[in-house]
Amino acid sequence: MLGAARFETYYLAAGEDLEKAVDLYRWNTRMAGALHSHLSYFEVLMRNAMNLALQDWNETITGSRNWCLEHQSADLLYSMLKRPMMQARRHAMKESRRRHRLHPRKNHPLTHDDVVAQLTLGNWSNLLGEALPDLRPKAKVLWADCLHNAFPNIDHHDESRVDLGRRVERLTRLRNRVSHQENLLGTNFRGRLNDTLSVLKAIDNSYPQWALVGSQVRQIAREDPRKH
Repeated sequence: MLGAARFETYYLAAGEDLEKAVDLYRWNTRMAGALHSHLSYFEVLMRNAMNLALQDWNETITGSRNWCLEHQSADLLYSMLKRPMMQARRHAMKESRRRHRLHPRKNHPLTHDDVVAQLTLGNWSNLLGEALPDLRPKAKVLWADCLHNAFPNIDHHDESRVDLGRRVERLTRLRNRVSHQENLLGTNFRGRLNDTLSVLKAIDNSYPQWALVGSQVRQIAREDPRKH
């Protein structure tokens, strides 16, 4: 039912105990759900902070806050996000056409927010320069010019960009594993949870506690069948 190749990982991790392997698979699924909720908070809060900093900066250069819309991005940002923004605009247009015929914004022209919502966590990670080394020189400039403003609770030195970039990239890889139903058996849950809280605290001191409301990540981690 689950597929031999997929289940083998759990079976071996459970010491070839079939019943325990099933428990481990179910536990992995519960953990994925808990992480998905927590990471969704993390992504939206960070995305909004970075977007606001980019809007303020882009306006000083181009006169437009709508940096996601066509022909309105500052050159530096356009050179870093050209393809992702094109893809995001295409996806946003599809969403507009798919809206119910009675929806007030069916087939409406795209807004900046429509496109921002279509950018991926990986796209935001790339702006920090630690995911794609080729973008690092431009990311350093973008950080110095504006992105540090999204994280006012840490210093503006480039070391802060590096630390944040590495944390966000680790979380991007985790989010991808969660989204593709991959196993989380080797995940450092405490470390990744701390990554989210560190990044959120850099934005606003109240964000970590807000994002933890209702979170079950720590509880589920303690219930790992391999510990019993």
